[in-house]
Amino acid sequence: MLRRFNNKTVIITGGASGLGEAIVMQFAKLGWKIAIVDINLDGAKAVAERANNSGAEAIAFYCDIGEDKDFKSIAKTLAKDFPPIDIIINNAGIATTGLMVDCSPEQWQRAINLNLSSVYRGCHYWMPLMEENGPGHIVNTASFAGIAQAPTMLSYNVSKAGVIALSETLRAEIGFRNIGVSVLCPAFFKTNLLDSMTPGEEGVKPLVQKWMESSKITAEDVANDALNAIEKNKLMVISHDYARKAYRFKRFFPTWYMQQLIKKTPKLLKKAK
Repeated sequence: MLRRFNNKTVIITGGASGLGEAIVMQFAKLGWKIAIVDINLDGAKAVAERANNSGAEAIAFYCDIGEDKDFKSIAKTLAKDFPPIDIIINNAGIATTGLMVDCSPEQWQRAINLNLSSVYRGCHYWMPLMEENGPGHIVNTASFAGIAQAPTMLSYNVSKAGVIALSETLRAEIGFRNIGVSVLCPAFFKTNLLDSMTPGEEGVKPLVQKWMESSKITAEDVANDALNAIEKNKLMVISHDYARKAYRFKRFFPTWYMQQLIKKTPKLLKKAK
């Protein structure tokens, strides 16, 4: 798998836990050079040690994805010490919940900055590390929330929809350079994403936690889908069967789809109380 890449190098944000960690370990099995990027440096170092024990060459970097300076610093180090980067995976992000009336300007800016602008930073600052004419690939982690647009997750939905739009636009811009782009749009699966919620966003958290705990899809499943998407140069990656069905319903029957959301909203709000 992934034999077409020249340097066997990948950089992964949010690699200290959850989906990011699962993706790291997939590349470790292939023996790649891995730059593991996370705000939790100790966690990133622990994952790097595991990856190295599995045959990889992994190194950990601290990065606050809300700031440009860390992306620039990592780019400078990699340009000096690493071969050209084959694959960029912008995975780190946060969870937010709440209706429009509950979404403060602070929550809005936080969601856009850490979920959307962080992906822009990873692409903008690290793409120059890739070979001009590939082969290369970029994977951006969005969410099925960016497609479904379900109520009570306004800022999260919008930030993830932005990641999808960014990914589609970027794919059109750099596809002629033999560099592909994929966007991951998983629905609920067990991870520690909810730990990133602020105290004021607790209302829907127990319900979302229940959905995550009951999911038959794991982080390892989504990570495997990510590598398959790179191998096949696939744009949209939706791991959950029910999410793929909902995506088709929204695409072909948008009016009906919106009517169903409106109808289900009162029940959802009641459960969230």
